Amino acid sequence: MPGFVYGRLIASLINCHSTGTAAAAMYRHEGRDMDSLRAFRFVTGSLHVDFLQPTRIDAPIEIRGRIQEIKGRKVVVHTAVRSGGVLTARGEAVAVQLPENFGA
Repeated sequence: MPGFVYGRLIASLINCHSTGTAAAAMYRHEGRDMDSLRAFRFVTGSLHVDFLQPTRIDAPIEIRGRIQEIKGRKVVVHTAVRSGGVLTARGEAVAVQLPENFGA
């Protein structure tokens, strides 16, 4: 639909923002600086998105994540998407921390 953001892009933004928010929360949870090593890496365990109304492309888009829970290697993040100040989508992601030796 012309003038609106494609739904899969909204879901991708929620997904990416949620895993980044989970990593930032884990640094804070462990009392560490964001640039300290070992880096926290998260992948998506689950993602649920509710599309509330079309997201206009001609207005600023704001994405805000809020930590719902940190439990072991899992972080639950609730995310809201607004376009021009109007809530257009919301999501819940379960981000799972990768083990330190993953890919080694």
